[in-house]
Amino acid sequence: MIEYEGLKGDYRVVKYVFGPEPKDKEVEVFVNCKLQALIKKNDLKIASDNAFLVQAKPEKRLNPKKMQRKINKEKRKPVLSTKVQVTMQENREKAKLARKKRTKENKELQKEKKFQLKQEKRKEKKKGH
Repeated sequence: MIEYEGLKGDYRVVKYVFGPEPKDKEVEVFVNCKLQALIKKNDLKIASDNAFLVQAKPEKRLNPKKMQRKINKEKRKPVLSTKVQVTMQENREKAKLARKKRTKENKELQKEKKFQLKQEKRKEKKKGH
């Protein structure tokens, strides 16, 4: 992690992965050659992101009560620490939605069968013996 002060005096961070155990020579080459380019690249990326943000619509103010409810809802959610846990949670949600859909279809089918049976019984009663 490389921490530095940006152009406007703000705090910025860049991540660079050396490998399991970098040698002194690798670190020296990085600091002397690649570090400035990496910082410049990060500054350009942030500047382009900021330019995009300026063009976007300003965010609408949220009702304080609604904001508080949203915050409390987020607090109640369990913290997912790894990508695997997030993926598993998404898969569970998909399965849940599919199960709900299947159940709803089955209920509709049962309801339709029941209705048809009632209609048949009605016709039999009208027919007489």
